[in-house]
Parts: sequence; C-alpha cells; structure tokens
Amino acid sequence: MDKLDYLILAEIHKDGAISFVDIAKKVSSTPITVKRRYDKMKKNGTIYGCRISLDLGRVGYQGKAFLLFKLKPNSQKSEAAAFIKRIKDVFVLIEVNGPYDIVAIALVSDLISIQTIMTEARKTPSLEKVEFYCIKDASIPIGGNFNEVLNQRCQTIAETLQKSN
Repeated sequence: MDKLDYLILAEIHKDGAISFVDIAKKVSSTPITVKRRYDKMKKNGTIYGCRISLDLGRVGYQGKAFLLFKLKPNSQKSEAAAFIKRIKDVFVLIEVNGPYDIVAIALVSDLISIQTIMTEARKTPSLEKVEFYCIKDASIPIGGNFNEVLNQRCQTIAETLQKSN
C-alpha cells in the first residue's frame, strides 16, 4: 500500500457513503484510479466490507451486554461458539485466551431482554460459568469516535510515506 491507498482509506472512514468522485477530489486523483485502488483493497482483504455506525438507542435498544463465558476443561470452543452465535441479539463473538474462553456482545432493550439473553447463555454446551456486564452505550459497531481515530491513523501513515519518498 502507498500514500494514495491510505488517503483513500482515510476518506472512506470519514464518510462511508462518500462517492469515488468526491474521494478523488479530496486526494487529488481521478475517480477511476480511486475505484481501481478501492477494488484492489477489497480483493486483497484490506477492505473486507463497509459498515455504518449506528446509534441503536434511537430504535429501541438501551445498551449492550458483555457476556464472558468460561467453559469446562477440554471442551470444544467451536461448539459453544456456534450455540452462542444463535442467541438473539448477539452481534459480536470472540474466542479468547485467559480466564474466559469466549466473549460475546449482545444488544439489550430492557431488563427482560437481559434475562432472556442470560437464560439462553446458560444453555451453552460445556458451560462452567457465564458473567455479564451491561453498559448504556448502544452504538454499533463501537463508539462514534472510531472513524476519527482510524482516519487520523491513515493520515499519519500517508504523511510518513510521503516523507520517506
């Protein structure tokens, strides 16, 4: 990747709905070049999808529940993970190493939804224990400043590459 690729990424992360024409203007290139670079980054896996950050609080969700799963020794994480993925409102699942084996994040709308999620979570195969923590933030995928942080990182890399040329 070169400076232009990082500048394109920075513009995409500022506004996921920006057109190739607008990106080209901002990075001093052509829309065809921007599209070609974008397609190349999608093909090689640098960009694996575009997503929108949402405030789901505006559509009825009140927060997120973080579920920490500890499985019985010698159990299959993949079997438990497959089960957890099917729990309603779970939108992130990560297999981890440490005191817990799996971390999941689910959207919650009220106390009943928390009870429902926990009831289902306790049915996980080979479960030793599950803990949960709730936060009021309902933004997806993460806090609203993520795009700003990533944009700044891409700008910094682009500037570093420019200085080294």
